[in-house]
Amino acid sequence: MWATLNEARFDEHGRIRELIAQGRARREQSVTGSGHSLAMAAACSGMSPSARISHQLNGLEGIKSLKALDDSLNEPTELAAFCDRIAQVHRLILAAPRQYLLVSDREHLDSSQAELQKQWSAPETNKLEKFSLPPVSSQEKQAWLTNTQVNFCAKAYPTVPVEHPDSAALTVLGGFLRNGNLHRTIREQGGAYGGGASQDNNIAAFRFFSYRDPRLLETFADFEQSLEWLQNEEHDPQTLEEAVLGIISSLDKPSSPAGEAKQTFHAELFNRTREKREDFRKRVLAVTVDDLQRVARTYLIEKNASYGVVTHAGNREAVEQLGLHIHTL
Repeated sequence: MWATLNEARFDEHGRIRELIAQGRARREQSVTGSGHSLAMAAACSGMSPSARISHQLNGLEGIKSLKALDDSLNEPTELAAFCDRIAQVHRLILAAPRQYLLVSDREHLDSSQAELQKQWSAPETNKLEKFSLPPVSSQEKQAWLTNTQVNFCAKAYPTVPVEHPDSAALTVLGGFLRNGNLHRTIREQGGAYGGGASQDNNIAAFRFFSYRDPRLLETFADFEQSLEWLQNEEHDPQTLEEAVLGIISSLDKPSSPAGEAKQTFHAELFNRTREKREDFRKRVLAVTVDDLQRVARTYLIEKNASYGVVTHAGNREAVEQLGLHIHTL
């Protein structure tokens, strides 16, 4: 693996040009399959630095940038300059500090460690600037027009990270709204292929979404109506229990021994220790309907809402009614 990384070549301009074109085609084709995720990423892109860069690299903004890059590489001098830039990035990666994870059975552990030591020599320098992102806090209202016959709608609110006491209730709230209200109104009555809500504790945001949706303005009205349903209706305890069990099953989902090791390694890189994960699990089990109503009143406030929509040009007037800034993909 280390030898392959060291021996990477950037002088095969034609091959690199082909890979960029293939990547563009895949990303463009992915819009109708994952439009709800792209719409949520757009809506959340002003809520944290990581959400912003995710939108810029992996989201709709990233697809737009990749298309522009692909078009620019038709010019041979631009292609050569691009290959030089990625070669520079490659050299920076080789010089960067590293951390290693080795997963092995006991019988082969010593030999695997010896091979790792032999292959992964220390970088020449660690004098690299620490990667950091500037603070981000903005309300986003984005509509992306593309070649689709259906809509993907998202609405998001800034909330709290996983360490906050309210994160457990917000996490359960997503399943509670989906099972109790949104599935019926958006899918069964509205005709969308899917819809729901979820709390993303990594970026501290609560998101509503619809998937392959024939409606647009009506769906946003349904998002708001679900919050009224939450506050004004009597709720069956079983609905809460199902939402809690859904979260617990995702937390306790079994994995392979190697998968468990990798998950633990990456979690603890970001200080998500086993104790913190156990504490979150206990807080989820303790959530009540009163907690759900309280966090909804506290965080899901219309004046703080951000919007993301993937739709077609025929809906330009509708997204203008929502006050969204229009982008063409």
